[in-house]
Amino acid sequence: MPNSILRIFGIVRDYKARFVISQIGMLIAAVCIVAYASLISKLVDEGMVAGDQQAAIDVGIWMLVLAIAMGVSIAVAGSQAVFFSQGVAFYVRRELYNRVQGYSFENFDHRPTSDLMVRLNSDVVNVQNAVLYTILLGSLAPFLLLLTVAMAIINTPSLAWVVVVVIVAVLGVMAVLVPAIDRAYRQRQRALDDLNGTFQENLIGIGVVKAFVRERYEMRKFDERARALRGPEYQAAWRVAFLAPLLTGLGQLAIVVAMWVGGYNVLNGAGLSVGEISTFTQYMGLIITPLALLAQVLPLISRGDVSAARILEAYETEATIKDPVDPVSVAHDAVRGRIVFDNVTFAFRRADGTYDPPALKNINLTIEPGQKVGFLGATGAGKSALVNLIPRFYDVTEGKITIDGIDVRDVPLRDLRKIVGVALQEAVLFQDELRPNLKFGAPDVEDDVMFDAARAADAFGFVSKLPDQWKAQVARRGYNFSGGQRQRLAITRALTPQPRVLILDDSTSALDASTEGRVQAAIPTFMQGATIIYVAQRISALIDLDHIYLLEHGEIIADGNHEELIVTNELYQEIFESQLGRGITAGLDLEGAS
Repeated sequence: MPNSILRIFGIVRDYKARFVISQIGMLIAAVCIVAYASLISKLVDEGMVAGDQQAAIDVGIWMLVLAIAMGVSIAVAGSQAVFFSQGVAFYVRRELYNRVQGYSFENFDHRPTSDLMVRLNSDVVNVQNAVLYTILLGSLAPFLLLLTVAMAIINTPSLAWVVVVVIVAVLGVMAVLVPAIDRAYRQRQRALDDLNGTFQENLIGIGVVKAFVRERYEMRKFDERARALRGPEYQAAWRVAFLAPLLTGLGQLAIVVAMWVGGYNVLNGAGLSVGEISTFTQYMGLIITPLALLAQVLPLISRGDVSAARILEAYETEATIKDPVDPVSVAHDAVRGRIVFDNVTFAFRRADGTYDPPALKNINLTIEPGQKVGFLGATGAGKSALVNLIPRFYDVTEGKITIDGIDVRDVPLRDLRKIVGVALQEAVLFQDELRPNLKFGAPDVEDDVMFDAARAADAFGFVSKLPDQWKAQVARRGYNFSGGQRQRLAITRALTPQPRVLILDDSTSALDASTEGRVQAAIPTFMQGATIIYVAQRISALIDLDHIYLLEHGEIIADGNHEELIVTNELYQEIFESQLGRGITAGLDLEGAS
């Protein structure tokens, strides 16, 4: 059995008893089949040729017993094989999903969603089929082959060379075709990844496609991916279709040779009887049967092995962000929320292990407990990259970040992410009722806490007007709510666990100025002295904060409160005027502006 499938067998800890039972059943069935064929010699020579009716009846009874035993054994083995293969699929899919849940942001950056979908679905089904047919046919074939060859050598040694020639010819054909089938299946799965990626991307961006009338372009792109999939599928399919009849033809030719050689020996009195020739012919049929089975099973096993290797690759991918070896215990209620960036540099890492140019360079700043601070800058300035380092969505490349003097890399991830709450710009909700969505980070919290969080996020009013209120169903990704409603619900979700550090990463971008103002005024009251960090491109969201950091090209180029920056920093003045209107700074004392 190929290596990757064998490793899957090694990983699966459950259902192994059923696998053992199935193999015992197949072995018993193989013994019964060979014994049945061996009795033909006695039936012909001692019963038919000798004219002994009783001997024929006795042999016939034994053949009937063997046939029944064979049927029962195959039925038992088949039921256990089906159960085992289904169990393997369930176990592999569950364990792979669990492993994916442990991935870090960087892992998802390097492995597209479509790729993981293929591995969790198509690849798991391929492994399931390979396991099933390997147990049902792949194990029966070797058992039959070994027993039949042994009996042929023992009972008809003068014809054993025919068996050897057939086996060598079959192995030669397989050695040529099977590796090519394996390569084609590998190419097929990679092409399937690309096809699914194109399809998923199109569905996610269907609004853009419709808005720009690019349906024909998307159809052509999908056609290219489908053609790229068709090529390796065809290469694998024609070889599979060619393999089975070729092996069957070789087996039938071997039977003709055996009958010709055996018949010549019988007619010339060379020591072989009619019964022995009949039995050898049966042996040849039994050799052909497992070879034909192998011809059908090998492509399935090859496909399953390719898929098993892909599953194992994803399963063995290590998360880039790991829990500390010697964790520091941090009590949630004892956290004050003092955050220090100490000479922090950060660069995104590519799939090959090399780094992009730094997204953040030499960041040094201190956020005091209970402060409200904001990060402002153009798109690509490094704002989101900076705040993503605090809950360790990514790790710093150089330097360190501490909360209350403790390096965030020394805090267990579960504890750290309870301390640091995050509301992102893209407010993704899950298909479920509204209540579990809002309590996602604190399932056991009292409803009153969730209600207060919703009031602070200005979501309580519109949720209370829904027919089902907090039991309202959320559609996929929350698309039955407007963009602003989704953002307010996402903020509610971030507030409900009552983190000690709250990060709002452009999470009010879909709100109007009035609603944004109410949310920003209410959050500090609900958070009771927690440290609050805002990321925004609208300067209006940051004016009332204690401190503002202005970023450009991954560096802090200025900091201070609004009153200080508006008179000391030319870029801040330009942003202010561009967003709130030309001439708005007229009359201000800008003598200290750079």
